Amino acid sequence: MKINQYKNLIIIIGIFLVHPLAVTHVHASLNSYIVFRDTVYMQNRSLLDTMRLYTTSKQDIENTLSGAERYLALARCEFLMGIMFKAENRNSEAAAYFEQGIAFAENSIALSPTSEGYLLLGSGISFLCEVRTSYGLRNHGKVLENAQRALDLDPNNLMAQHLIASYYIVAPWPITNVRRGEAMLRDILNQNYLSLDKDDQFNLYLMLQLVCIKQKKNQEAQMWCDRGATVYPTNNFISLLVK
Repeated sequence: MKINQYKNLIIIIGIFLVHPLAVTHVHASLNSYIVFRDTVYMQNRSLLDTMRLYTTSKQDIENTLSGAERYLALARCEFLMGIMFKAENRNSEAAAYFEQGIAFAENSIALSPTSEGYLLLGSGISFLCEVRTSYGLRNHGKVLENAQRALDLDPNNLMAQHLIASYYIVAPWPITNVRRGEAMLRDILNQNYLSLDKDDQFNLYLMLQLVCIKQKKNQEAQMWCDRGATVYPTNNFISLLVK
């Protein structure tokens, strides 16, 4: 299987892979967000049903949170909805959600620069790079810049480390450096990664699966696939990364 280096510039993660779509800091009490997030990752409901959950989640955020936290939460919702449209191969619509998510992340940083805010901004840029090639050619370097800002503010931000690792794994030549990215992912495994939210853990397993596929380590790739299936059994986001 080959990676289309520009078309598949997803920095996971966050993808979903990155999930800076983590629920820990902001959404722990917002059940509507958790249901929405898990529906996107499970891929087990229609796009229309998912959009209803998105609307409910945003309404709860607007009614519950304020300031920078509200913008962070809203950014996550936009990114998740963009991911859902991307999974349906509706890139132009996905791009609109990613753009709005980037704007919300920037609003959050303007009010209170945080590691999470820069992580979300870098992740949003990576998502938009994936669905809009012309944007990616000009801006993919900003993914790394914002991930590094996130780490400068919090060296223990594992998903910022994940974003940087993913950048090197899927970035276009001559930037790509799979071995460097893999080493960073395995370093995350040696840290307290089980404290991550379930979607962040899934994204870590997904990126490790991609690394093994690129290196033709089929047995280990299957191991990470199985590990991810314990989190989201019906998810098939790997199909967006490989051809």
